[in-house]
Amino acid sequence: MSMSNHTVKEARPQAGLPSVSTGVRMRHLVKLLLSYWLSSDWPYAWGGFVFLLSNQSIIIYISVLSNNWQHTFYDVVQNKQVDLFFPLLLKFLLINGCWAFAVILNLYVNGMLAMRWRTFLTLDYVTRWLKNNAFHSMERTGLIDNPDQRIAEDIKEFTSNVLGIVLGFIGCITSSITFGYILWNTASPIMFLIGGYQVSIPGDMLWYSLLYTVLSTVAIIWVGRPLIGRTMQQQQFEANFRFGLIYVRRNAEQIAFLNAAPTEHLSLRQAFGQIKRNYHRVILAQMGINATQHLFGNISQMLPLFLVIPKYFAGALTFGGVMAARDAFSHMTSSLSFFYQAFQSFAQQIANVNRIWAFDQVLEQRRDFGIKIIKEESDVISARNLRLDFYHSASLAIGDWTILPGQRWVVVGPSGIGKSSTMRAIAGLWPDGAGVVQVPSQGLTMFVPQRLYLPIGTLKNAICFPGSPDAYDDDQVISLLSVVGLEKHAQRLHESRSWADELSPGEQQRLALVRILLYRPDRLVLDEATSALDPANALHFYTTLLERLPSVTLISVVHDERLKSFHTHCLRLATAGATQSALDPEEETVC
Repeated sequence: MSMSNHTVKEARPQAGLPSVSTGVRMRHLVKLLLSYWLSSDWPYAWGGFVFLLSNQSIIIYISVLSNNWQHTFYDVVQNKQVDLFFPLLLKFLLINGCWAFAVILNLYVNGMLAMRWRTFLTLDYVTRWLKNNAFHSMERTGLIDNPDQRIAEDIKEFTSNVLGIVLGFIGCITSSITFGYILWNTASPIMFLIGGYQVSIPGDMLWYSLLYTVLSTVAIIWVGRPLIGRTMQQQQFEANFRFGLIYVRRNAEQIAFLNAAPTEHLSLRQAFGQIKRNYHRVILAQMGINATQHLFGNISQMLPLFLVIPKYFAGALTFGGVMAARDAFSHMTSSLSFFYQAFQSFAQQIANVNRIWAFDQVLEQRRDFGIKIIKEESDVISARNLRLDFYHSASLAIGDWTILPGQRWVVVGPSGIGKSSTMRAIAGLWPDGAGVVQVPSQGLTMFVPQRLYLPIGTLKNAICFPGSPDAYDDDQVISLLSVVGLEKHAQRLHESRSWADELSPGEQQRLALVRILLYRPDRLVLDEATSALDPANALHFYTTLLERLPSVTLISVVHDERLKSFHTHCLRLATAGATQSALDPEEETVC
């Protein structure tokens, strides 16, 4: 299988995105490269790149000085010129000291430039991932796997190694020209007969080095063909296994309650089994590459000696000339062999670029939003001809629905009918369907799901999220904690914890009420926000809510019949469609 076939496979997104040509991928690579180098940070980017190129030229020049030193040193040894030995030793220390300083400086500037590049790309992709709730759409539709790995790992690997590849390529050309010239000066013509005529081709050492490089490169590419595809698969299997571990950690209590550790153990073993089986295939590919590299590496050490020793025996070269030619040949073949020496790095980068490309495809995909969200300067929430479509080819017709200021609607219906999806449609998070949803552009509309999001950090930060905790006094927060019966956590207000794991589901839902009372929204959408509370606390939740926010416009999804009395209107969802009715608190209206 060709290398291009490998590069096409993994990057096809898993759900409905079209396959594209290699040319499209190359344009994406150019765009990925230029996005930073033409950004506002271009002075540092190009300044650092020019410095690295200059420093690389200095390193090559130092290598030429080292080659000249070898020529002189071995001639001195051959001629037993003791008086020149120690000055040459000092020169050797000076040359290698300068080389070490240049290499260290190169590593530092390269690392800093790579980090600035990674910072730019990471912030760009994080911004695009979070923009317009793209992260939610990815999870909902399952278009792509492990976007976190693509941002955290693939971008890091790309920016860390691509500079080395580009500079290595430029260095290989510069070094090849430099040491090719040295070889040309020490070379003899290649003499042979064709049809009785003697043919002479100058520069035997140069042509031998080119022939050696071509053979070694072809061999490495042929042996290493499978590595690219196997590397991409390995990245995916590693990400899946890591996600499985994280998922177990997130759901530790539920798994423990179900005594399901053996089941999860089996699942993790199967996920790791994929890593193990594919890693064996990766090792086999790497073994072939390493063995071929080792073979040609050993040949490159001795081949120049075999080629120039006859000239030494014939008196055409000094011993120093032999060693200098050997060193120049090694530098020449090493430079020309850049592509096969960097083959594994190429394979890794192709895999990284393909995964970033697939991520870009999903981020840039234009999805048709059947349900249109319109923001208007009005206090009314309304839906016109609203229909929700689901993946199993079913749909839910809601029709026209208007929520006036101060009204309190309860949404009921059988489990799985689409109550939560209706709330998502109002929030603009459910695009599949048809119709128009009009929402107010002014004031605060707050959505509270069944499972409250609590970021890692202090308890106060979790309560005040997404706003700044500095905007609210500690006494105000502590007072509200007492209102909802969580006064025992008042002393932990500034403790940093993973509060989603620390607090019970019921405590988290009471914490949601604290957040609501802090923000005092104009419109409030509760999606089973009291499902984890006992009856007394659920009643207290709604009683407190309406006492503190009597004019709030409310939409609730509830299952507890006793909570319906806190509402003024009912929306009942059914497979046949939705029905609406007003609720009379003085009478038992059926909802």
